[in-house]
Amino acid sequence: MKAFLWAGLWLLTACGGKEQQWVQAGAGGNSPSAGSANGDAGAGLGGSGNVAGSGRGGSGTAGSGLGGSGTAGTSIGHAGASAGAGGKVPDPTGGSGGSDLLKCDGPFHGPSGRPRSDGPADLGGCAAITDAVLLARYKDWSARVPQGYYYEPNDSIQFWKDPCSKSVDETVARGPTDGKGTFIESSSSEWFYEADYCNNGVRRLELNLRCDYFDGNKLANPTVDRLAFLAGLLWWSKQHNNASAVLLGHAVAGGNAVDIVELCTLETSFGDFGLCDELRLQTTNYNMDLNGRVTIGATQTIRTVKGKCN
Repeated sequence: MKAFLWAGLWLLTACGGKEQQWVQAGAGGNSPSAGSANGDAGAGLGGSGNVAGSGRGGSGTAGSGLGGSGTAGTSIGHAGASAGAGGKVPDPTGGSGGSDLLKCDGPFHGPSGRPRSDGPADLGGCAAITDAVLLARYKDWSARVPQGYYYEPNDSIQFWKDPCSKSVDETVARGPTDGKGTFIESSSSEWFYEADYCNNGVRRLELNLRCDYFDGNKLANPTVDRLAFLAGLLWWSKQHNNASAVLLGHAVAGGNAVDIVELCTLETSFGDFGLCDELRLQTTNYNMDLNGRVTIGATQTIRTVKGKCN
């Protein structure tokens, strides 16, 4: 087993509580997505346009904000499904702050998640991705998220939970997962509300999607780039602590009434005891109508590739 696991439960530790605000304003990009049913005005991460029937993808700007520039109240959510819950293990590639950020009394300045400014480029839709690229990327933990997608470089233990929240106070009132921890402070980002708890000297983060960004059915201020960012954010909420999962890129397509984002991902089953690793290139379609209502298709495997034999 080669997934990164965070083991252990901690006893409650008394800490004081406070609230802070942290709002990320995404940078403008160069993907206007002309002809989109939900026309963008220069939002960030552009699709490659290699989904059948597309031809309107932007070129994408490294580090640009996929969710648009300074749109208040954006959040993460999943149409008609759970965003999942799980603890985020520390990123072994580093990031600022190191393990001190896990301490209740360590340096903390609000959520670290935002559109990634470094890392690999968006590879576009699945059709353009070669086996050689898959083999190069499937064990590269530091490259599991491309530029422009939601990403957290810092160490933290996170629990993403449904349903969405209408306020930071509502998130705080829901309390910690399994009742483990004493409240320290709360904070807000464009995409979620966060409540932090101290559990035996370790900081644990509880996150709820903001209902005024995405309530599980409807995306606020809908554009195709904001839909693409939402797709990546949903992927992160489920896969951030999964060493076998990689986000590769996206492509866009659509017509007069519906925008479609194809999210291309990689999932690996690691082989032990003489078996070979199995890589699965997968695609998931995120569809959005003119009113911002989002539906998410089933994830489908396009092809499998044999990786390293152990």
